[in-house]
Amino acid sequence: MKKLNLETADLLAAKMRSEYLRISSNEPVNMKTALRQLNIMTVYRPLSDNLFGMSLASSDKKHQFMLVNSNSTRGRQHFTIAHELYHLYFDDNPKPHFCSRDNDTDPAERSANMFASALLMPKEGLLQNISTAEISNKEVEIDTLLRLEHLFGISHQTLVLRLKELRVITPACADEMMNRSITTESRLRGYDLDLYQKGNEGLIIGDFGSKARKLFDENRISEGHYLELLNLIGYGKSENCSGC
Repeated sequence: MKKLNLETADLLAAKMRSEYLRISSNEPVNMKTALRQLNIMTVYRPLSDNLFGMSLASSDKKHQFMLVNSNSTRGRQHFTIAHELYHLYFDDNPKPHFCSRDNDTDPAERSANMFASALLMPKEGLLQNISTAEISNKEVEIDTLLRLEHLFGISHQTLVLRLKELRVITPACADEMMNRSITTESRLRGYDLDLYQKGNEGLIIGDFGSKARKLFDENRISEGHYLELLNLIGYGKSENCSGC
């Protein structure tokens, strides 16, 4: 697939929404629900600051796996998941993929980022939640941005860049909003700050534990191997996860 443009990214995001997630073209996507619905085994673990996550799939795509950096903010985690969905479902050259800061200039990575933005922040959904005056002036208030960020579960920077790309706001407005301290603005307005903080360490989405237990019950692995498999991914720590 050639490098995506805004229009093609919107079309693929709409396809993901309608055919795979069964949701409308403008509503927010709950990324954890999406992972469960798509049956993608997902583990949240602390990774280096340079690595956001990774994904891989079997040759027949029946088995898919994703690793998400729990040291990233929750908003960034949502973007990473959407980014990896592009590689799992639409990349012409699917392979074990690592999402890092170092490969942002790669065409496939830029396409995945564009898809992720379109999936998380559909144009229609954004416009429905911005006033007519703001659209006409191509400027949005900080209160509007905060509402959109918490509605769609995305980071401040990601939202501002998306609105700028869609030409909903001017470059000058984007620059101004980028310079705002979003945690300070959120705190002043009574918003929960979880979106801008790291979290979900040890969270597991999928049936890894059930499969491991089945192997143990069928005497195909020893008790020691069974416990080793569970400890390998920190199974059970998600029960203590707050703000997931």
